[in-house]
Amino acid sequence: MVASKKAQKVRESEEFSVSQLSRQLTPPLSSSSVHTWTVPEIRNARDAQLQGIFSLPALLAASMRTNSAMFTAWENRLAPQRAIGVELVPRKGARGKAIAGEAGGLYGPEGVGVHPDTLADIHSDLINHGLAIGSNRAEPRDDGSRVDLFHEYWPIEHVRWREHDQQLITQTSEGEELPIVHGDGRWTVYRKHTHRPWQMQACLLPGALIWAAHAHSIRDWTKGSTSHGNAKVVGTLPEGVALQGTDGNLSGEAQEAITLLRAISSLDQPVGLKPFGMDLDYLMNTSNAWQVWEQLAVNAEKAAARVYLGTDGMLGSIGGAPGVDIGQLFGVATTKVQGDFSAIERGLSEGVIEPWAAMNFGDSRLAPRRRYMMPDADKEKTHEDYAKRSTAFHGDVAAYKAGGFIVNQATVNRLAELHGVEAPTLAVVAPVTAAPNEEGANAPPSAAPVLQAV
Repeated sequence: MVASKKAQKVRESEEFSVSQLSRQLTPPLSSSSVHTWTVPEIRNARDAQLQGIFSLPALLAASMRTNSAMFTAWENRLAPQRAIGVELVPRKGARGKAIAGEAGGLYGPEGVGVHPDTLADIHSDLINHGLAIGSNRAEPRDDGSRVDLFHEYWPIEHVRWREHDQQLITQTSEGEELPIVHGDGRWTVYRKHTHRPWQMQACLLPGALIWAAHAHSIRDWTKGSTSHGNAKVVGTLPEGVALQGTDGNLSGEAQEAITLLRAISSLDQPVGLKPFGMDLDYLMNTSNAWQVWEQLAVNAEKAAARVYLGTDGMLGSIGGAPGVDIGQLFGVATTKVQGDFSAIERGLSEGVIEPWAAMNFGDSRLAPRRRYMMPDADKEKTHEDYAKRSTAFHGDVAAYKAGGFIVNQATVNRLAELHGVEAPTLAVVAPVTAAPNEEGANAPPSAAPVLQAV
């Protein structure tokens, strides 16, 4: 029986209307207002995220980035988008390579069809909301030979889930309401789950109240710092000195005492003259409540890192996590990054590159795939481990020779087996003819070649 071909969804050119895709769509103007959030409002925005209505959640995500803990975790999760290179992987055959060569100008590492800034915005929405939307703009070339698809970010705040027909919809700047259909040539939906992805891996859901806890603990900590750092000066007038005069106002002595207290508390006057019998006392905040605020802030920072990165190792020993180098940290967070990149790769393939190939080459069978060049941590670890074992093996062989021991093939094989490396073959040294003796006769040559470690 002939082996069947790999299952593949093939897109045909007839599926796409170039005239419709050439129409420019623009989203409505985004809100530029600054919002002050209360805990009930944060909960309402989180509930809107669960319902698939993204106007409030998008505004909440923007506000969360003003917080140091949330911004650092979000920025670290997003950083690999800029750091990891990309490549176009062609299909097999000369024609597949030719199509990939054409696609490189649009979707390759330096392609103009999808910009790194666009992917950073898409990646950010995917992280926070578990969903991101991209829109294609078709531009036929002047000679009619090709149709180029340019991929653009579509703000998620203008997107919502319509429950009655199970459909994502959006509005344009003209007020037109449009359905968002993944892979129709116009729209691309980036997600990691099929069913309600905005309820699954959306960091905003757990992050919203983490942000509230961190922001409020820092606010209260700051208030406590003001209380601890500003001692109050209280004076006691000498016995028999009136506090009030006959007119009901402060007496002259009391006024002078208050003037002195103000001078002391303002730090502008280094000296003061206290009347005999007057006492000065400092009232200081001796509460240890700041320890609670500190612990709340640290816990929130660790929680934010775990939500966004899957680890709090980036905080180091200060945050109570083990200190790790950047290589180890990236290795721990790689599972998160790989999930993001896989969703973006799949979205670009199904929503952009395959429709482009179908429109220009009849179908999508030979459409290349855009791939992130993620380092293989397991492979690198294997190479590093082998290098250590190989170094130890050669060290043992050298030590045997230096000690005057016999190093033959059996010895080398045994050492190689112990170190788990491939055994090299010893070089064959040609026999050496002895120098003539006193009678002019040569010594007899060796009977067989000698194996010698080199």
